[in-house]
Amino acid sequence: MTRHDHRRLTDALLPAVLAAGKLEMGYFDAGCAVETKADQSPVTIADQQAEAMILKALAEIMPGPAVVAEEAFAAGQRWTPGDTFLLVDALDGTKQFVSGHREFTINIAIVSGGRPVYGLVYAPALGDLLVTDGPGVALRATLLPGAAATSLASADPVGINVTPHFGAIVALQSRSRNVGQSNAYLEDFPVAERRQLGSSYKFCLIAAGIGDIYPQLGDTREWDTAAGEAILVAAGGSVVAVDGTPIGYGKTSADYLNPKFIASSAPLDSLKRKAS
Repeated sequence: MTRHDHRRLTDALLPAVLAAGKLEMGYFDAGCAVETKADQSPVTIADQQAEAMILKALAEIMPGPAVVAEEAFAAGQRWTPGDTFLLVDALDGTKQFVSGHREFTINIAIVSGGRPVYGLVYAPALGDLLVTDGPGVALRATLLPGAAATSLASADPVGINVTPHFGAIVALQSRSRNVGQSNAYLEDFPVAERRQLGSSYKFCLIAAGIGDIYPQLGDTREWDTAAGEAILVAAGGSVVAVDGTPIGYGKTSADYLNPKFIASSAPLDSLKRKAS
């Protein structure tokens, strides 16, 4: 995908993303019932309605590639995606959403050749949009849910890059997944600060130069990670499985389950160095 392709897609997606964010904020403020899916994860009407809005927009904007979306998958829809396909999580961090935490996100990604090549992450409660804008380019903009943005340019986006804090790194951890294992893993690093939060927003904080490492040693699915990984890699960071290999996308035989992975602002060996 060229830079023009990225920008054109972002501009086309913005109305649906901002509308889905407005819908989610309505339920976030008023509250809504929570159901439990077969995998014991929570789901709300906000997840389902926001996904429907985004899938409708994608059917018009990109009618060709298959779209693998969390709630449709949970409902039994199965695609055999080609080399290029989309991954959608219309409300990532549902546990945080129902608990009143504000870092839940909308994730949209394009995968090609097993790698995420485009990513958009929007945190509606924070008004924070992060998106790839071409190979090696990641942008961040402030946009309120329901805003009448006609283009990304109208939001005055700024470029972002990782900023490793060597010798005093900032670690990001899940609020609810494998915190003990994450703490054990981080013992080898000079951690100056730990922040616990949910959703793909952890990738975004590393991409924006705020965090350094995010060890995820629990279960995640590809729709949880693809958009965030695309943004982090474009900003100069990396995401690797714990064995050092790419986590890969399109793992249909594993129901899109990711391996345990580490997202970081710099090579892990360099982050382990103590302050001199």
